[in-house]
Amino acid sequence: MHKNPWFTLVLGAMVGLVLGYVLAERQQVPPARAAARPQAAGPAQQGLPEGHPPVGATATGGGEVQRLAAQAAEIEGLLARTPNDPRLMIGLGNLYFDAGRWSEARLWYERAMAIEGGDPDVITDLAVVYRNLQQPERSLALLDQAIGIDPDHWQAVYNKVVVLHFDLHRHDEAASALARLKEIKASNPEVPDLSSIEAEVMGS
Repeated sequence: MHKNPWFTLVLGAMVGLVLGYVLAERQQVPPARAAARPQAAGPAQQGLPEGHPPVGATATGGGEVQRLAAQAAEIEGLLARTPNDPRLMIGLGNLYFDAGRWSEARLWYERAMAIEGGDPDVITDLAVVYRNLQQPERSLALLDQAIGIDPDHWQAVYNKVVVLHFDLHRHDEAASALARLKEIKASNPEVPDLSSIEAEVMGS
């Protein structure tokens, strides 16, 4: 995790409390946070985390909007004191990701990556954001970037299958990516059951 040498102990504790609260509010998803899951709603919702709002959804409930605004304001206040801390930028990106506010999520993920750009988890999350912004080619490029950093990053490979199959209709390439995902699953118990996505890809 990135740390600034001039980060005070008090401010560091504040960051931990704020980000811990934000993460506690998130759905239980794999470490990359952008892990794809087949959704009962159909192909248009493929590639979203478990419990994730549908594509295009936003936090519309009054209480949710107020909570989002309060959390964002708290993190932005910390950013005003430590403007180059990518942890806080990622925290804001995660917050907006979960609210389905894709443009804001993209803004903060990209700002974080401009400072510290080699985290395949963040790159994968950004790829999911671009998919929800209806830019599958950009999403695919980011997923390939994440896989280039970590070839065994199963969330990136899973999302690559989803984008290739459902968005770009490049079914042969999706099948190849699925084969790679199955190789990863053989040695990684965190990879979920692939029967649903396999049926979709191989049935095309």
